[in-house]
Amino acid sequence: MTEGQKHLTAREVAEAIADSVATKEAPDVFAEDVVYIMPFALPGAPSRIEGRAAVEAMFEAARSSAASKALKIQEVVPTFYESRDPEVVVFETLIRGESTATGKPFEFNSSIGVLTVRDGRLVQWRDYPNTITGALESGTLPQLITRLQQLE
Repeated sequence: MTEGQKHLTAREVAEAIADSVATKEAPDVFAEDVVYIMPFALPGAPSRIEGRAAVEAMFEAARSSAASKALKIQEVVPTFYESRDPEVVVFETLIRGESTATGKPFEFNSSIGVLTVRDGRLVQWRDYPNTITGALESGTLPQLITRLQQLE
């Protein structure tokens, strides 16, 4: 960012993240040392990813997943909750679209994110995705169940 350019606010970064749900492209908001945390990650999946390159690679992997390919997202409806701390914002995303796997329309709350932004860059993202409903709507629930059964 050059001198004179305005830093993005936490809300603006959250808006870019919410927009990326529909485009499935990583937005250019990550700090070099960003930390992505998924406290309720599925067993065997990383619960913490560090660094811009690693987070962008995670976006790419998610975008090419069977679940992502099966969800034709037509609308993303974010709700933002700003905190007393100007560096922190919480957001929820409701997504609507059509499942290419089932041919049926869907609507579900896909995620809650808690973002911390410094100097216009995302430094921490705590993500709480709705994994089960996403798998159900994308037609990948049987694969998720199989994966979980293999952990026994």
